[in-house]
Amino acid sequence: MSQQQHLTDDARKNADRLLKNQFLFDSPYAMEPTQVSYTMNPITWQQTPNGDPEWLYMLKRQEYLLDLLEAYYETGRGDYQAKMKALLFSWIDENLTVPATWRTIDTGIRLLNWTAVVANLLEDHQLSREEQARIEEAVNVQAAYLQQNYTEKFDISNWGVLITTGILVYATRFPKVLPPAIVQWAQQKFETELDLQVDAQGMQWEQSPLYLLEVWRSTLAVIAAQQQAGLAVAPVVLTKASAMQRMITRYVKPDLLLLQQGDTDAVRIDSLYNASAAILQQSSPLQQRLAPIVDFGLLELAHQRWQLPAKTETPLPKEFAAPTSGNYFWRSDWGQHADYWHAFNGDLGSGHGHAALGHVDLTIGGQDVLVDPGRYTYVDGTERRQLKSVAAHNTVMLDHRPFSLPNDSWKYRYVATPLNHSLVDFAGGQVVKLTFLDQSQAVPAVITRLLISLSQERLWLIVDMIHHPGQHSLKRFWQVSPRLSVTQHDTGYQLGDVANFAMSDDQVWASQQLFSPRYNTLEHLTRLESETMFTDFTVQAAVLSPRQQPVTITPIAAQQSGDRDAVVPERLATGFRVDLDNERNFLVTLQPENTIVGRKLYWFDGTEAYGGLNIFERQGQQVAQHFQVF
Repeated sequence: MSQQQHLTDDARKNADRLLKNQFLFDSPYAMEPTQVSYTMNPITWQQTPNGDPEWLYMLKRQEYLLDLLEAYYETGRGDYQAKMKALLFSWIDENLTVPATWRTIDTGIRLLNWTAVVANLLEDHQLSREEQARIEEAVNVQAAYLQQNYTEKFDISNWGVLITTGILVYATRFPKVLPPAIVQWAQQKFETELDLQVDAQGMQWEQSPLYLLEVWRSTLAVIAAQQQAGLAVAPVVLTKASAMQRMITRYVKPDLLLLQQGDTDAVRIDSLYNASAAILQQSSPLQQRLAPIVDFGLLELAHQRWQLPAKTETPLPKEFAAPTSGNYFWRSDWGQHADYWHAFNGDLGSGHGHAALGHVDLTIGGQDVLVDPGRYTYVDGTERRQLKSVAAHNTVMLDHRPFSLPNDSWKYRYVATPLNHSLVDFAGGQVVKLTFLDQSQAVPAVITRLLISLSQERLWLIVDMIHHPGQHSLKRFWQVSPRLSVTQHDTGYQLGDVANFAMSDDQVWASQQLFSPRYNTLEHLTRLESETMFTDFTVQAAVLSPRQQPVTITPIAAQQSGDRDAVVPERLATGFRVDLDNERNFLVTLQPENTIVGRKLYWFDGTEAYGGLNIFERQGQQVAQHFQVF
C-alpha cells in the first residue's frame, strides 16, 4: 500500500457498513448504483429488498470485496479480511449449486473481483487446503458456465467483454487453476470482442459512455494482470484500450463529470483515468485537473508503483470528430470554465441507446445549459420509456410521432436512420451537419440539423431543415439543465445567470421533464418545447448566447436576383438574422435546394449571397466579415 495517498476513503466507509451486513452500491463505476442501504441478516441472495432485480445483480458481482481488501491493507485490521473471506464463501455456499440464478455478466465480473481477494487470502495463509479446493472448484464451475452459455451476440456486447475478462484475469494470476482450453477460448473471444465493438476512434458501439467505461476498465484489468505476470499483451488489446482512453477524454465535461448519453450517469472517473494513463503509459494534460487518485482494483492487479499524475506537454485537441459512431465534440479549452458542446447522429447501438438523433449538449462557461436527462432505471415502465424517448432529448418530432419509439426497457418498435454527418471548420468556428431519415411517417421525412458554433463570438445556432411533402407539424425539444431557472422575456428566455435563448418557432412553452443524474435518482428539469405548422418544407432556428450578451433571432425572406418581387420558397433560399447589441448582427443564409429557374444569386436583408450556408458578421447592413461555409 505504498500508494495509499492515491486512494479515497470511500472503501473504508463501505467496509465498515459491510461489517454490519449493510449493503450500499455507491461506487462511481457501479453500473446500477443505489442510494439506500439495506441490512441483511442473514443475506438473502435470491431476494431483492427493493423490487429491482438489478440490486441482486450488484450483490452477486461482489465488487465490495475489494473495499474490504483495501480497508484491510490500510488498517491491518483482521476483521475486514475475515469479512471478505466470509462473504466470498457465503456466495459459494448459497449460490454455487443454483446456476439457474446466475447471469453470465455477473459471473464474469465476480471472477474478476475474486482475483485480488483470493490472492491476498493465500498470501496471508488464511485458506486451508480444503478451502482452496472449494474456491478452485467454484472458479472452474463458473468459467465452464461462462463458456457454455456464451452466444454470438456477446461478441458485440459489453457482456462479452465482462465475461471473458473475468476468466483471463483470474487465469493470469492463478495459471494452474483453469484448463488451458478455456483460457485460450477466452483470449480469442476477448480479442474478437474488442475488434468488433470498439471503433478506430475508441467508441464502443452501444452508444453509452458508461458502458464504454466498463469495457475500457475491463480491458485495463486484463492488460494490468498480463503485464504484471510478464505475459505479452495482444496488440489489438493495447490499440483499443488506448483509443478508448482518447474517446472517454472527450466525454469528460468542464465540470469533470461524464457527459450523459444513452444509459449513462453523471460521474467522475478520476481514479480510472489515472490508472489507465499509468497502465498504458499514456499520460494526458487532463490529469492536471483530476484528483491524484487511482482505481484500487487495477492498482492491485498491476502490483506496481505509479507516478501520478505524470506530466505531459502534448496539448489535447479542442475538437474531436468521431464519424464512425456519429459523435462530435468541441470545447474552448480544457479548463473548468470552458464552453463545450457535443452533437450526436449515429446508429442507435444496443438497448442502452436512446432515441436521440440530432441531439445537442451545450455547456457555456463551465455551466451545463442543454443536457441529456439520463436513465434512472432499467425497470420497464413510464420513467424508463420516457427517458429513452425523442421528447427527452434536444431534437425534433414530426406530427407528434417520434422518429424512434421504445417498445419496452430494451427493445424499439421502430427506429430512424442516420444518413450523413460531417464537421466543417471555418475561421469563425465550426458547423456540424446532421441528416437522418424519419421512417415513422407514411412518407419518410428527411431532417437536416446544423449546429453552427460561432465559437469566437460565443454564439451557438441550431438550424433545422425538414423536407416532408404535405401539411405537417414540427416540434422541437430543449432540455434545460435543472440547475438553471427558465424565465421568459419579450425576445426569448433567460436560462439562469448563464445563457440567453431565442427561437424562430411559432409557439413556445415550458414543461416539466424527468432528469436522472444517476441510476435510482430522479429529479426534474424544465423543458422548452415549440411547434410550427408547415407545408412540404420548413426551416427553424434557435440561438444561445452567454447571459451578458442579449440576443434575438429574426427570419429573413430571400429575394431572387433579377426578380426581387417574386416570392422565394424557403426550400430554395432563406435566412436568419441574429441581433446583438449596438447594431451588431450575424446573418445566416441558406440555400437548401438548388435553384434551376432564374438566377442562383439571392439577397438577404440587403446582403447578397450564394451557397448552401453563408455567415456574415455585420454592423447594421455593412458586412465586416464573410464566412462561406458550404
